[in-house]
Formats: sequence, C-alpha cells, structure tokens
Amino acid sequence: MRNPWWITAVGVIAFSAFFWAVGGAVDLGLEQHARGRYGLPREGQRYTYALFGGGVIALGSMLALAGRRVPGWQTALLPVTGLVVGAASVLILGQQSRHWLAAGAMTLAGLVIILIAARRRLADRPSGNERASR
Repeated sequence: MRNPWWITAVGVIAFSAFFWAVGGAVDLGLEQHARGRYGLPREGQRYTYALFGGGVIALGSMLALAGRRVPGWQTALLPVTGLVVGAASVLILGQQSRHWLAAGAMTLAGLVIILIAARRRLADRPSGNERASR
C-alpha cells in the first residue's frame, strides 16, 4: 500500500473503530475481575478487540503517513475523524453525564488537533520575502 490516500482511508477507519470502542467502554463501564483488576465486562469483548486492533492499525497508518511527505492536514485528518465518530457514538449509546463528558473531551481533543495542524500549516508557508527570492 504505497498510495497515501489508501493509508489515510485505512487510518480513518481504524481511528473510527478505536474511538467507537472508547465510546462503548464509557457506556459499559468497568467491572472488577479476579485479583482486584478492573476491565470491561464480558459483553464488551467486541470493544476490546476494536480498542486493540484499531489502535495498532491506527498507529501504523499514522507512522506510515509521518514517514512520507504528505500534507500535515492529511495526517491530522486521521484522529480528528475518529474523534468525531467516537463523540457521536458515545452520545448515541447514552445521555448520562459520563457520556457527555467523554463526548466533550473527544470534541475538545479534535479541535486542538485541528488548531495545531492549521498553525503548523501557516508556519510552514514561506514568507513574502522568501517567495520573492525564489
């Protein structure tokens, strides 16, 4: 897979699955297992698979895009779309205060990523003097 658009598509799907699973984990909550450890309940197994599988694939696609010369907005697109899907899914799953808090945190993180990407894009532009000398 050498095309950056395919890497971006796979990354968007992986980040969406990861943050969908985070929304499901917020909805189910944690329960105490053997030896005092906490984890998702038994019915949350699909969320566990999506957390680990989506996280690994998302990280791989992010690293693959970071190693190429692709625009920064394309790399920032991956977690932002995943955060939007996660915020929507957590609010679809429930309307309690923990759901709203998780959706707000995901939305805030997405906005911060967008602002950082926009700021870097402006910083990467050559100034008027640099453009004239080229």
